[in-house]
Amino acid sequence: MQPAREPGMEADWSVEIGAGLPVIDADWPGFVDLRRDFHSIDSIPEAAVEAALREALVTLNGAASPVFTSKCDVWALGADEIDPDEFGCAPRDACAAGWASWIDLLVREPRRFASFEAHDAWVRRTTAHLRTDMIPCGRVDLVVRAAVAHASEGFGITLYSAGCGVDTQAARAAWERVLRAAVTATMREARASSSIG
Repeated sequence: MQPAREPGMEADWSVEIGAGLPVIDADWPGFVDLRRDFHSIDSIPEAAVEAALREALVTLNGAASPVFTSKCDVWALGADEIDPDEFGCAPRDACAAGWASWIDLLVREPRRFASFEAHDAWVRRTTAHLRTDMIPCGRVDLVVRAAVAHASEGFGITLYSAGCGVDTQAARAAWERVLRAAVTATMREARASSSIG
C-alpha cells in the first residue's frame, strides 16, 4: 500500500466579469509595451525593486511568448492576511509575514483574446498543473476578467502569486518560487490551449 501523496501548491481560479468589476485595460495612458521596447522595463517601478517580478515580465513579454502584460503590482502581506491552510503552510507560526504580486495578462492572438472558452480552459489547466508542484508556503490565483486592448473587447487573466514565511526575507523567497512556477505554468498552458477557442 502506497502512502498518500502530499498535496501540491495551493492554486485556484475564478471568473469575475460583470458590471462594476475590474477590467484589464491595455489601452490605459501609462501602458508600457515591453514587446516593442524591452528597455522600457526600467520605467516600471515595481520591476526596478523586485528582480523576480522583472524576470517574470521579461518572460511574459518575450518574442516567443503567446501573451503580454498590461499592469502589475507587488506588496507586503501582514500575518492577519495569511491563512496557513490556504498557503499550504505548516507549522502555522511560519506565516508571520507575506509577499504578493499580481500581473494582468492578455493573449496576443486576436481570436483567442475574444474567446471566453479559451480563457476558461487556460485557467483550469494552469491551476491543475500548479497543484502538482510541491511548493509550500504559497498560493496562486488566476482570475478571468473582461479586457480591452487595441480598442477591442475580449478577456484577460490577472495572475496573483503570494508567499509567506517566518519573516519578510523568507516570505519574499517563497513568493519568488511561487511566481516563477506560476509564470512557467501559465505560459505552458497558454501554448497548450492555443487550439482552443
